[in-house]
Amino acid sequence: MKVLGRLGLDPKRTRSLQTQLSGQLRQLIQAGDLEAGERLPSTRELAHDLQVSRNTIVAAYEMLVGEGYIQPHLRSGFQVCHAAQAFQKLAVSDRIPRERRIEPRQPAAPVPFRPTQPDVRLFSLQIWNRHRTLALKRGTSLLHYQSRFSVGLDELRQNVAAYLRASRGVRCQWQEVAITNGSQQALFLLAHLLLKHGQTVYMEDPGYPGARNAWEQAGAEVVPVPIDEEGLRLPEAQVTKPSLIYVTPSHQFPLGTCMSLARRLNLLQAARTADAWIVEDDYDSEFRYTSPPQPSLQSLDEQRRVIYLGSFSKTLFPTLRLGYVVLPPALVERFAALKSVADDHSPLIDQATLSSFLESGAFYAHLRRCRRHYAERQEHFLQQVSRCGLPLQFPVTGRGMNLAGLLPEGSRDRLWSSRLKAAGLDVPPLSRYAIRPAAPGLLFGLAAFDTRSIQRGVAKMAQVFDMR
Repeated sequence: MKVLGRLGLDPKRTRSLQTQLSGQLRQLIQAGDLEAGERLPSTRELAHDLQVSRNTIVAAYEMLVGEGYIQPHLRSGFQVCHAAQAFQKLAVSDRIPRERRIEPRQPAAPVPFRPTQPDVRLFSLQIWNRHRTLALKRGTSLLHYQSRFSVGLDELRQNVAAYLRASRGVRCQWQEVAITNGSQQALFLLAHLLLKHGQTVYMEDPGYPGARNAWEQAGAEVVPVPIDEEGLRLPEAQVTKPSLIYVTPSHQFPLGTCMSLARRLNLLQAARTADAWIVEDDYDSEFRYTSPPQPSLQSLDEQRRVIYLGSFSKTLFPTLRLGYVVLPPALVERFAALKSVADDHSPLIDQATLSSFLESGAFYAHLRRCRRHYAERQEHFLQQVSRCGLPLQFPVTGRGMNLAGLLPEGSRDRLWSSRLKAAGLDVPPLSRYAIRPAAPGLLFGLAAFDTRSIQRGVAKMAQVFDMR
């Protein structure tokens, strides 16, 4: 069979040998070089010709059987399926230009100083897998569709509610907790649940772009509200009453300010007057190093106007994609109905594993370990910046995964961010998060990088700033 002389396998490629072989045979069938009913070489014969193990040939043939290209025949080996002729009729005309070949990208670790990245190396996969095994031992129910759990497994909702009551003072029953695919899905669902086209959303400026995108995608008009040392500074005269107010009061993103009690009470009063909802995004309140944690804004709300949300992406690992929303009773059923349209339910095995992880106390031990390391890294970073004499000021320290560093007045922070990127650093400008012109600065993520990486990163920064 001369056509098979075109086959060639390269062990140095990232794709496995069986994947290479099945792909080449698939192309021969699609091109009509291997016709329907044509017999393929035996696995032993082809293994000898290609100088690979017979298991490689068997695996490649099994892939093609599963895809419907070939079929096994008793005592006659494998043949090209007659149904494969349908693929030959779909051949692309030679007159159509070939698409530019794009190599697939591989996941990579973040580079200094990418913001809001936890250090996944501090997370114990051994302990997590132990809880995952316990969850799977309960039977196969977690492998089925479970539409009645569109807002999460009850056991996880109970454990999340207990955690939030104890650590953040959140007022909630477990039935008011909804599990989402990260906080971004929660923002998207809330936007479509609470907003109508043309309604107004007050939002911190600078603030979180993911939230802004959610409100704007729902057709809302976003009104930027400035931030000062006490947090969100609402306008004295509200020309347009807001339908929703979005805040990150415990650790404002990206500036790091903690909203004062007076501002919190003023915000709650303003929401009552405007009959508006407040969305409180408590994205990394767990990480405070020099002061005790502040109670949540929701804990002060007597009127149940505050919707509280958070995520395990920052405390555990980002690809877990599990977040939570604490809803006022009036919104629970409506949110559940909308969530069931977005997806049947979030991953149940991960939910059961997380529930066990929380209940066992392993989550709290992990947080303590992270706080200790993150505090050391923040202090080390500040020492290195001071030692190198970099033109940066850090008005808010002692908390969070990030630090906002202010540049001298008149600096172009986008230009400095671009220069740092050319040096191999990921330091976004504060202007990226702003709607209106804001003080120039850079946002540094420190949690994911050990002290040695921080020291090298600051040394690179010093070289870039020395070239100005």
